[in-house]
Amino acid sequence: MTKLDNAVVEAKIIKAVDEIKNKLKIDAVVVNIEFCPGKFISSQILVTLMGRIADSLEVNIPENCYIFHDKKTLKQLTIKEAAQKLIKEAQNEK
Repeated sequence: MTKLDNAVVEAKIIKAVDEIKNKLKIDAVVVNIEFCPGKFISSQILVTLMGRIADSLEVNIPENCYIFHDKKTLKQLTIKEAAQKLIKEAQNEK
């Protein structure tokens, strides 16, 4: 696996979140790197979405890692922050 690039990871997350946002008919928001998915989409859906994102990037996200939330600060993360967390936590697919 090549090194994950912030822009590539952010684009994959934006695409996946935007698809879900459209399916849920959440019209009042724009999905960009400052969008905070956890404020609009349930965590159960986002957990499923993480699997799709990991597959598209060909990485594994550890089971105990939820990229859209920071346990220490109890903060919902933006897509930019989620991408950084994913890059830090992701593991090569075997």
